[in-house]
Amino acid sequence: MRRNLLKTALTLTITVFHIYKFYGQSKVDTIVLKKGEVFDILLLTQNSDRQAELKSYFQTAFPVAKRMSYQPIPGFKVKNYTQGNIQPGSLIFGKWNSIKEREDFLTQIVKEVPDFHERRRKIWSFFGLRYFEIKEDLSLKINRDEYHVATAYWLESGYKSSEFYNRWKKEIKSMGGEVLIQLKDGKSPFGYQYNPDYFVIASWKSKANFKAFQENVSKLELDKIQHINEFILE
Repeated sequence: MRRNLLKTALTLTITVFHIYKFYGQSKVDTIVLKKGEVFDILLLTQNSDRQAELKSYFQTAFPVAKRMSYQPIPGFKVKNYTQGNIQPGSLIFGKWNSIKEREDFLTQIVKEVPDFHERRRKIWSFFGLRYFEIKEDLSLKINRDEYHVATAYWLESGYKSSEFYNRWKKEIKSMGGEVLIQLKDGKSPFGYQYNPDYFVIASWKSKANFKAFQENVSKLELDKIQHINEFILE
């Protein structure tokens, strides 16, 4: 019996490590996404004293997700916030083989784990989810020694051509930053709405570079922006 308990604990530890892997042995993580795959972003704030529920969640929900093609991808802890009222504790990534498998999971999981959504509400006080179908092959490298910032923009209605957004990206490049990934036109399941027009992760050589960029970008026409949610990653 003791051996079985140790085996279960080891399996859980490995699972948690892969799902919440923020740092690997290498300081550079490579994320490869192929056309037609689906990329998840999850913004999570975990409740305290929910380790038993978390263990049960991993043991019941993740086998179903993995069977339906889910693959965890290294994500980030959230260090602090610069703008917006959403303050997650972590940014988690994942991918699926296709939009069909991703959306079929939403139906299948409640058949196999009827209280799936109730479990999530007990474990996390905030659970924002958006997924994006990849339109072309992508490969990005995350250097953990660099300074990373995630920014989500909600644009004013009628401003979807995003003149501001294009100017903002140009400003990042001119100040020495790099846009690692930019996402738009995603979907959120019922109950997990997180729906910015653009979600972007940019990297900077240092905090000082990012601060200089912030000063410059504050001079742009911010009246075209309905809302911004921005946080520093680690």
